[in-house]
Amino acid sequence: MKRVVCAAMAVAMAASSVFAAGQAKLKVWESAGPEKKFVQYAINQYKKVDKKTKISFEPVEATDARAKIELDGPAGVGADIFVTPHDHIGALVAGGHVLPVDDANAYMADFIDMARMGATYNGKVYGYPLGAETYALFYNKDLIKEAPKTWDDVIAFAKTFNNKAENKYALVWPVADGYYGYMFMESFGAPLFGPTHDDRKQHNLNSANAIKGLTYFQNLRKQILDIPAADASGDFCNAEFTEGKAAMIITGPWKTNDFKAAGINFAISTVPAFPDTGKDAANTFSGVRLAFVSSYTEFPDEAKAFAKFMTSKDMLQKRYEITDQIPPRKDITTNDPLSNGIKEQLKYATAMPTIPQLGTYWSAMGSAYSGIWDGDPVKTDLDSAAAAMEAAK
Repeated sequence: MKRVVCAAMAVAMAASSVFAAGQAKLKVWESAGPEKKFVQYAINQYKKVDKKTKISFEPVEATDARAKIELDGPAGVGADIFVTPHDHIGALVAGGHVLPVDDANAYMADFIDMARMGATYNGKVYGYPLGAETYALFYNKDLIKEAPKTWDDVIAFAKTFNNKAENKYALVWPVADGYYGYMFMESFGAPLFGPTHDDRKQHNLNSANAIKGLTYFQNLRKQILDIPAADASGDFCNAEFTEGKAAMIITGPWKTNDFKAAGINFAISTVPAFPDTGKDAANTFSGVRLAFVSSYTEFPDEAKAFAKFMTSKDMLQKRYEITDQIPPRKDITTNDPLSNGIKEQLKYATAMPTIPQLGTYWSAMGSAYSGIWDGDPVKTDLDSAAAAMEAAK
């Protein structure tokens, strides 16, 4: 891709006048896997426009980066640029761990609304969008010809496919993970933190609709995935699908390359609709993958310049080719069967809330999903989660 640095070159050159004298050294944290490959590619391309700045990569999972920067940043050993989902932005800003984006209006002009919203907190832009994502239904076309439209269809298929003795299951997903479990809340009319997802008093964790949704969730165990919540880990689910023991898996575009490499003949569709909800698909959580510039960096101008370079049109086009994750820019068009499946699910997705109380949702509801799946009284566990939310600061 010979022209890959052309448009992005202007970003780096514009910042060159503010580079500090001498050589800047930057560290970037991002997940291992295809994301690592992209960052390393971007670093190599950046050398063509800035020969002074030295940039290194360190693998840190995006979901772990916030907690790590909170410890390593003040100690002076953290990253200058790190990547994490947008729902961490509230805690990062409140803790003073990240710097705002310079010339934010001009920079954000080419990004989709979802990316702009995810990168913004209290009216100020802090994040540099890398990808838009949600989970969807991945299905093995050699095991099931068409994607089921409803969960009733999934249950009917499970009756013909499941074999517990052989660990064969129609559909797998990490049942105790609140990221996936959320579909049983909003789909049944219990949106987290209310209609605008920013009112902690409207947590809805033990609302009548949440009880209805989580009761349905609990009843699925015996019908499609009769294993303890602790056993339904992400690793288990991925292995089941990769080995052909699971016909379907609910996961996100971050697994696309792995499934391709495993030689699976798969497609992606929307998550099936729940009964009596009046919807054509389940409501899922969506996220924007953001790069942030640490407030602890010694080289803020250089770090901001590289973050903008990494999220330029040419770079994000290349990132899509490497990761299969949807570029969050209006000036990049994707049109292939796999990405189209994710984009279709995005129509039914809700951006994860950004208020700091989301952290309590993960911990409190993670326990609730696990307990409910394993047979606890639904209302009891949801009342406990609600009490934890109401006691949180």
